[in-house]
Amino acid sequence: MPEPIAGEKQLLIQVERSSINYVDIRERQGTYNRPETHGGEIKLPHIPGLQAVGRVKAAGSSADQSWVGKKVLAYTPKGGGYAQFVTAETNFCVEIPESEDADLFAALPNQGLTAYLLLTASTKLVSGESVLVQGASGGVGSLAIQIAKILGAGTVLGTASTSKKLDFIRSLGADDAIDYTEDNWPQTVLEKSGGKGVDILLESIGGEIFEKNFECLAPFGRYILFGSTRGPGEPFAPRRLMQKSQSLTGFYLPVYLTRPDLIHQGMEFLVKATADKKLKPSIAQVLPLSQTAEGHRLLEDREVQGTILLDTTAL
Repeated sequence: MPEPIAGEKQLLIQVERSSINYVDIRERQGTYNRPETHGGEIKLPHIPGLQAVGRVKAAGSSADQSWVGKKVLAYTPKGGGYAQFVTAETNFCVEIPESEDADLFAALPNQGLTAYLLLTASTKLVSGESVLVQGASGGVGSLAIQIAKILGAGTVLGTASTSKKLDFIRSLGADDAIDYTEDNWPQTVLEKSGGKGVDILLESIGGEIFEKNFECLAPFGRYILFGSTRGPGEPFAPRRLMQKSQSLTGFYLPVYLTRPDLIHQGMEFLVKATADKKLKPSIAQVLPLSQTAEGHRLLEDREVQGTILLDTTAL
């Protein structure tokens, strides 16, 4: 492919690291090109990759020339990160300290923005509230556990399916980790939340997990959906929410492209929290770009904890 050219209010970035998100797998599978998913159509040929860390090589606007030479974190919602060069909107770039490890920042944008906006835009986490993160050993979940604590949450719980993943969740600062493959896991959540259930529940699994979540959601609880790795599950009767004055909210990060102020605010939060050592993204593996397919396989098979990075300098 030819080297891209930075347009107005864009930066051309020489990429050092990108990362794999579950969205990339859905794109590859053609999910977003199916009408029933109501997703944005992917036009081929297409280079995946929703984020990148690298150095600014050129700026498309004269007002942005001061960016040239700086090391940046970029959110690239239209893709392009799986490459040596990518263009990104200036407003979706944040400078990172030269001395910092690029790997930590490369794990942030898509997953970190999702976690941050779930807790600050889809709902407003109030200090002291309890949070349950389903599938908390993954990229979004592992960041959501930490961000919830940074924002002042009280009890923070995470779920996973293996003892190794449960130990990992506890190491992130969660108050406890729960095995959602056990039949009585909702009862365990109730016990850990003082019997009332959790105030905020974040979930991207779907299937039978969806229904059971309501057993451990508190009165006035907010349930936020941001994915469905096991499929959509059975239909849901919305008037059930009236019984405990609960709410059910959907989240889809591309919708927030209409609010670039929130995107930029989130990126600044992520970079500062990481630089201040309050937030530590978990890196599962760093693979050369030529092994991207293996990275997709590992993520699809749920064999990783944290984020898989791509080294675009090692082909």
